[in-house]
Amino acid sequence: MRWSYLILLSAVLTLQSHIFNPRLYARQEEQKQQEEQVKEDDKFKEQVDEKMKYYKDKYEATFDAPFEVVYRAAKQSIGELNCMIMNESYSQTDEGLYKGRVKSDICVLVDGKDSTWDVLQKYSVDLPIIRGGVWQNGGIQYNFLLKETNDGKVHVTLKSEISGFEEYVTYQRHFWESNGYLETMMLERLKKNIEQPPK
Repeated sequence: MRWSYLILLSAVLTLQSHIFNPRLYARQEEQKQQEEQVKEDDKFKEQVDEKMKYYKDKYEATFDAPFEVVYRAAKQSIGELNCMIMNESYSQTDEGLYKGRVKSDICVLVDGKDSTWDVLQKYSVDLPIIRGGVWQNGGIQYNFLLKETNDGKVHVTLKSEISGFEEYVTYQRHFWESNGYLETMMLERLKKNIEQPPK
């Protein structure tokens, strides 16, 4: 009887040391917190809006090509969208470096009441809310700013503005911020046209 009592007591103490081990408990708590943090991070990733993945403060690129090649490629890239060039100019600085600008007219993205709202929503950060408004058409205006650097490369900054014509309440064209998709695609087009200039 006494022998079995000692075995039972030993088993209880062993079990107790496993269950109430402060180090083991602390390690389990730390692991639980890490798992919860991973879940929170995953939840945050899911909340990032898919349409905002191209959004940046600036859309820019640097090309190792002569200024005239980049300048022509900017004009070509706008022309490939069946869009007119509203303004183009270039000049030379006192240091002998070129700088220039190629600005498009408003390039039509969509025309017609049925699909304009959906298309503008797709490419906008925040589409303006106009109660009772009817969007007739939408477009984007591209503005390439080119600057030759001392190492012979050309730095390009692309600025743009998305817009739509509202015909029922304000009867005006409104301008707002793009979500970056169209700018990213335009810089890709520019890169392709620099690498494969027309013959």
